[in-house]
Amino acid sequence: MDEDMNMDSGAGPGLQPAFVEQPQQSVDAGYQGAVDPGRKQLDLVFVQDCTGSQGSYISSATKNIEQICAHIFESGKLQSQEDLRVGLVAFRDHPPQDHTYITKNFGFSSDISKVHKDLSGLYASGGGDGPEAVTAALAEALNMDWREYASKMVVLIADAPPHGIGEYGDGFDEGSPDGFDPLQLARQMAGRGITLFFVACEPALSGYSYATDFYQAITNITSGLMLPLTTADLLAHAIVGSVLENLDMERLVREVGHAVAQRILGNNESVDDVARELHEKLLLRNESTKKVVIESIYKDSEEARHNVNVFTQAPSLTEARPLLKRVHGTRFTDKYLQARQAYTRSSYSPYGSIPPRPTPVKAPASPTKAVPGSPPRKVVTNFASFGASPTASVFGTAVASTPFSLAGGKAAFGGMRGGVARPTFDEEEEEDDDGRQKVELREDSISLDQARRIAMQSAWRSARA
Repeated sequence: MDEDMNMDSGAGPGLQPAFVEQPQQSVDAGYQGAVDPGRKQLDLVFVQDCTGSQGSYISSATKNIEQICAHIFESGKLQSQEDLRVGLVAFRDHPPQDHTYITKNFGFSSDISKVHKDLSGLYASGGGDGPEAVTAALAEALNMDWREYASKMVVLIADAPPHGIGEYGDGFDEGSPDGFDPLQLARQMAGRGITLFFVACEPALSGYSYATDFYQAITNITSGLMLPLTTADLLAHAIVGSVLENLDMERLVREVGHAVAQRILGNNESVDDVARELHEKLLLRNESTKKVVIESIYKDSEEARHNVNVFTQAPSLTEARPLLKRVHGTRFTDKYLQARQAYTRSSYSPYGSIPPRPTPVKAPASPTKAVPGSPPRKVVTNFASFGASPTASVFGTAVASTPFSLAGGKAAFGGMRGGVARPTFDEEEEEDDDGRQKVELREDSISLDQARRIAMQSAWRSARA
């Protein structure tokens, strides 16, 4: 897709019935006949920051990688070991900021024990200035040997921005010394059908001026999600939930993508108009999807929304930077700040308490509530098999638990057990809230946000074809 193409402009006639009645259509005609239409394949790449502050996240990924892959395999209904390939890209920084390595690319493997061994060899160290070699790592991930017909997904785990977005003290203020631009890389990912999910390690990330806005933008470009975590305890939960939601999105992109792309690119209709009509039609046929829901810790901000839009629309970082606005004050919600302060007080020791850190980005949209007559929402899992204690976290993060499960009496991640707790965290339930961040995987009617992600993915892929 041309970088100056505005996919949000234009209007046109209503969607034709064929919009959701052509299950054999695909954005990429190569899907037809290449694999069994009922067979899923997944290429999943972890891009892990390995600088000094990331030890807990590296440890969490290493400890849980076998269970993560087992849950993805079983719940994603993959048929053979080779249907799931996992890749790993580790990164630190460019010299002279770091003299160990810039990136390490371990490639794809269906041997999860190899992936575990690769992760086990990583450790957190160094890093130099604040920004890190994120751009170089994204370039490595983009150019891996992705399978043409697999669902493609990158999970980036970091607490620092790339070089060149305008942060104070950036050792490479003009951008990544390798010449790559992360906004352009994100658009190339979108064109190749690679969805980027970003695990925002908080509160460190929000100590930067524009980092959270930047990451919100590049996940928007690839139709992925930004997942703010306050503790590494929830990393495995976020990864598995994101993958299962993305597999549902991929199924719908392959089903309706050709017709969606024709409406946007051929008829010059806006993504928002097409997404609204697609959403309505999918609701009418009672389409449901999995959705990972992580309670936001971010306060809404006009400046943050502006910055996200600037990064999303700008052809490059050079053109984006003069247009950015500073967000004054904290970006965190009062609820999160209160929970953090309470933890800091309770964690006092002779060695001192956790120092306060600066502050984050525009929150993801609130979960869409089911319309009358739509399938009831189910909380699919409590992630109990990962063994995350409700109190074992940096800021008292809790994992909501529930006895609900998918059809057949089995939870999405296997036979999980756990006590009954509040299965949702809607606004009307906040009066008895304990202030801890929560995460759920829901089975619910497709949301408008998901419909828009389907429309965006369809348009990007078709434009590149």
